[in-house]
Amino acid sequence: MGGETGPDLTRSTLVAEDVRGDKIIPVVRNGRADKGMPPQNLPDADLEAIVAFIHDAKAKADSNEGARRTVDVADLQTGNAQLGQQYFNGAGGCTKCHSATGDLAGLANRLQGLQLFQRMLYPGGRGRGGAPPATPTATVRLPSGETITGKVAYRDEFNIAITDASGYYRSWPTSKVKVTIDNPLDAHIAQLAKYTNDDLHNVLAYLQTLK
Repeated sequence: MGGETGPDLTRSTLVAEDVRGDKIIPVVRNGRADKGMPPQNLPDADLEAIVAFIHDAKAKADSNEGARRTVDVADLQTGNAQLGQQYFNGAGGCTKCHSATGDLAGLANRLQGLQLFQRMLYPGGRGRGGAPPATPTATVRLPSGETITGKVAYRDEFNIAITDASGYYRSWPTSKVKVTIDNPLDAHIAQLAKYTNDDLHNVLAYLQTLK
């Protein structure tokens, strides 16, 4: 139903026009790099389950059965900051990319409550008070053996385009080159499947101390 950085899919024209995933599945597979949404290589069964879930949520919203409730601030204050710090520095692997005294210093002064929780889970959108979404980097290996690295400018099933270090836009058919994508958001996406409910609230509690 939307949030700080994502659209309300129950009101989406694309979802309304979707028939058994014919419009939703291509978006999930290809992503939307311009909006910070990476492509997802998921099994067909998972994609079908996602489509079914979205349509079910839309049907409930349309019938008023799924009216959203306001998130109570108390719901976001149940974590243990000390345990959250331990998870951040240990099992969560957060320190591989982040630092409490570096990029996250003062985070709780910029984002609070639900906004902070959403950014923690889905950091790809800019939203209010946040940094621009990280752009995936692609390394393209040409048939000659030459490799070219740059920010992903466009990507679909058939083409890859990058902006190289000189600022030039370059594109190739994916069938003619080998492409390796380095997406800074991949670690966050993988982490979603690992969090327990306690982990989520504990990490949030810890992030709320970074002022």
